[in-house]
Amino acid sequence: MKPKKPKTSNYEKNLAMIKSTHDLPDQEAVVILLDCVKKGSPLAAVKAVRLMAERDHPTVLQSLIEAYDWIEADPNKRDVDCHVRQVIAGALGDWGSPLSVEILRKAVRTVKISFMDDLAIGLRATAAISLAKVDPDALYELSLLLFDDNEKNVPVRMAAAQALSVLGDPGGMLLLAIKLKFPQNEAPEVLAECLESLIFMNPPYLMEIVKPYLRSNDEYLTSIAALALAENRGAEVLDLLLEILEQAVRETKETIVVAISLTRCNEARQLLLDYLGHQSYFVRRGAVKGLKAYLDDEVREKLQIIHATDREESVRLEASLD
Repeated sequence: MKPKKPKTSNYEKNLAMIKSTHDLPDQEAVVILLDCVKKGSPLAAVKAVRLMAERDHPTVLQSLIEAYDWIEADPNKRDVDCHVRQVIAGALGDWGSPLSVEILRKAVRTVKISFMDDLAIGLRATAAISLAKVDPDALYELSLLLFDDNEKNVPVRMAAAQALSVLGDPGGMLLLAIKLKFPQNEAPEVLAECLESLIFMNPPYLMEIVKPYLRSNDEYLTSIAALALAENRGAEVLDLLLEILEQAVRETKETIVVAISLTRCNEARQLLLDYLGHQSYFVRRGAVKGLKAYLDDEVREKLQIIHATDREESVRLEASLD
């Protein structure tokens, strides 16, 4: 009696269907991939959505919307952990069509509680950034996310801060400034995203908001503020960075020196060369990192010397040009 062949799982069947689309024309492939989303295997659905979104065909957008609507008809059965909808939301943002505004507005408000955990946090975070890409009137929705005080929603507030810079609405600058001016007990990760977004948007009152973070006791936020300022303001903030370096400690010194390198000016290059002889190995290591953006013959020679002679191993290793 011949042994029975093991049954092929739904996931394996769907995976085979997905693989069959690789060499098909776009329109035909999209039809099959949409069908795979509806076959009931979340893992296969995620793969199908990602492959569908890579196709450059007009039917893709409508198929992504159809897939999302199909899931929403019975989300507890068709997308329990919200992951398929999260991938669709990201793809809709990449497509950038206003046709997806309604879906994304629904997504940023989706909550799915299971055993005290909210399974829709990732969906809301992804949808926030996507909504900013497709809806110029998204400011209200993003403000609700940014000021949600649920301590578990840190990723959502981080995404909302990032989304405000994508949106580019002047009102978003004000929201970020308020969050930074009155942080209360906000998570450092959220404040860091707010700092980066506000610095990128460059409002006229920027320095008034950012300077307290440069001088704060939170080394992480000081570092984020310094790097973002240097990258966006260049030589304009060099003197301020030098002032902050004097009061910085340990790893923050290293980050401030790297920030100095990001100002990309001749004075910064010379400062970095001078810092190779600094008594603090954090400053020396920052200088080595920064000088790698200025790799001319002189800098190469200096780094080779540091690689061979510095008394701190981590500095020697960082100076390697191999």
